[in-house]
Amino acid sequence: MGLLDSTAIGCIGAGNMGSAILAGLARRLDPSLIACYDTDAEKLQSICGRHGLRAASNARELAALCGIVILAVKPDTIPAVLTEIKNECAGKICVSIAAGVGITAIEAVLSPSQKIARVMPNTPALVGEGMSVISANAAMDDASLAMVEEIFSLLGRALVLPEKLMNAVTGLSGSGPAYVFTMIQAMADGGVKMGIPRDRALVLAAQTVLGAARMALESGDDPITLRGRVTSPAGTTIEGVHVLEKSGFSGIIIDAVEAATRRSEKLGEKK
Repeated sequence: MGLLDSTAIGCIGAGNMGSAILAGLARRLDPSLIACYDTDAEKLQSICGRHGLRAASNARELAALCGIVILAVKPDTIPAVLTEIKNECAGKICVSIAAGVGITAIEAVLSPSQKIARVMPNTPALVGEGMSVISANAAMDDASLAMVEEIFSLLGRALVLPEKLMNAVTGLSGSGPAYVFTMIQAMADGGVKMGIPRDRALVLAAQTVLGAARMALESGDDPITLRGRVTSPAGTTIEGVHVLEKSGFSGIIIDAVEAATRRSEKLGEKK
C-alpha cells in the first residue's frame, strides 16, 4: 500500500500541467479517489471522462471532497481561488504549482498553520519525465510532505529544496527544457548539413540526448567523467568538444541559467 492509496486528491485546473498531474495519478490510484474542477466545463468533462475521475461542480466542492488539494491555476487567480476554498481546506494539504507565488502569500490567505507546499514542475511531466521541486512551510509534517513527493514522483522525479532556491530552480529545471530543445534542434541541423535526412537527424539528436541524460542520472559518475570515456585521443569527439568549449558553450549555458534565475527574481518582486 502506498501513502496515497486511500487519500482523496483533487486538482483545481485542468490545463497542461493539471492534466499531466491527473493522468499520472490516474495511472497509479483508484480514479474514484481523484477529483478535478475547471471553469472550462468541456475541458473538465474531457479529462474526467478519459480517466474516470470525479468532476466537482466548483472549487469549494472539490476542496471539501479531498484531503490533498492541488492548485494548478494561473498565478493571478490564486488569491481568489484560495479565498473561495479557505474554509474547506482547513486541516488539509494545499499544494500550489503557480509560478512566482510564494508560500508566504498563500499563508496570508489561508493560515500559517495550514499545511502548504509550493511545487515547481516542468513540461516533460507531460510525458512522465518531469522534474519537480517541492518546498514546504513549517506546518507541513514529514508524512504529509512524503505524500506530496509521491504525487510528483508519478510525473518523473521530485526533490525537496528550500523555497529560497525556487528562482534558481526556475532558471535551471523550469526553463531548462527550452535549452535542451534548442540544442536538439541545433544537433539535428548539423546532421542535415552533413547529409542526414531531417526526420532521421531529429531522432538521432533527441535519442542521443535522452540516452546521455539517463547515463548521467543512473551511472553514478559526473558528466565530465562520462564525457572522458567517449573522448578518444585525436578522435572525432574531442574535435567537436574543442569547438564547443572554444565557442564558450559551457559559459553560455551557465549564463542562460543565471539570466532566467534573475528574471524569475524580478517577476517575483512584482507580485
